[in-house]
Amino acid sequence: MSKKKWIIAGAGLVLLAGLGGGAFAVLPLVLSGGGGPEVPVEQAALESSVPLTVELGSISSVMVLDATVRAAPGEDVAARNGGTVTRVWVGDGAPVENGAPIVTLSVPGTDGGSEGEDGAEASATREVTLHAPRAGDVSGLGDLRDGDVLEPGTVVAAVAPDEFRAVASIPSNDLYRFGDEPRDIELSIDQGPAPTPCEFVSLGPADQGAPEGGEGAEDGEAGGEGGTELVCRVPADVEAYEGVQGDLSVAVDDVSNVVAVPVTAVRGSADEGEVVVVAEDGSQETRAVSLGLSDGSMVEVAEGLSVGEQILDPVPLDPRFDVPGTDEEEFSEEEFFMEVE
Repeated sequence: MSKKKWIIAGAGLVLLAGLGGGAFAVLPLVLSGGGGPEVPVEQAALESSVPLTVELGSISSVMVLDATVRAAPGEDVAARNGGTVTRVWVGDGAPVENGAPIVTLSVPGTDGGSEGEDGAEASATREVTLHAPRAGDVSGLGDLRDGDVLEPGTVVAAVAPDEFRAVASIPSNDLYRFGDEPRDIELSIDQGPAPTPCEFVSLGPADQGAPEGGEGAEDGEAGGEGGTELVCRVPADVEAYEGVQGDLSVAVDDVSNVVAVPVTAVRGSADEGEVVVVAEDGSQETRAVSLGLSDGSMVEVAEGLSVGEQILDPVPLDPRFDVPGTDEEEFSEEEFFMEVE
């Protein structure tokens, strides 16, 4: 109980002291903070529900997500078997075509230096050239030079396209709103160019290789580590920079001329749910329904309801999960007479 409530309760006790026997009638009102009998939670919920006639409607599911612009990730160039560097063909920042040579290595020969068919000893080493896995800009070579020895599996460089991606974290429960790929995505960069279409790239687990820390990382903002990310490709003609913030307007899907009811009238919000149907005689039936698209306010009922039927909105509490409890602070008799500091 807050200090203010203690003071009010104390003032009430002083008043009751002068009321004599009437104090016993007033005391419950002082302690409860108001008059009137308490209404059970289940009864209150039922009384607040009203019959709603089922109708056809349209649903357009659009989500707006915080986004961060990132440089497109590169593909690694790795020395699978290791070896000794004999030539570095390019430097960091150099643009290359798919298949261009990046580094040449000297690796042990497969025959281990045994005699060849003509009686001459075969070479104990052979040269292997690592090529660009895609077109783009080279990075990660650093100070790699001839003579450097690489362990098997060493990543010597990366080749990334000269483009940017917009990355948005999706709250886990909102994933139920995605059936397939988003239909349309628009990107708006804060204090940047006008909103522009952003081509869908992927929807899946966040890139665990993303930089840790940084602004917004601790708060789980867009592009943070873990969770699920939506990624789209920023058009090449849009001026963008690594790390700038913006918003993605994601049109998931839209449907029309479907049975649509408020989400408050359904237990559950994805795939399967329950509604309470009210018959003409006033009797009630809990009925399973199949759910479709939702915009967060309305949800499509694909199967289980017909136009003209009536359902309760909001749906009554589910006794299996909505167990009444008290959030009020409990206090002992000694606490009630605690001295106010």
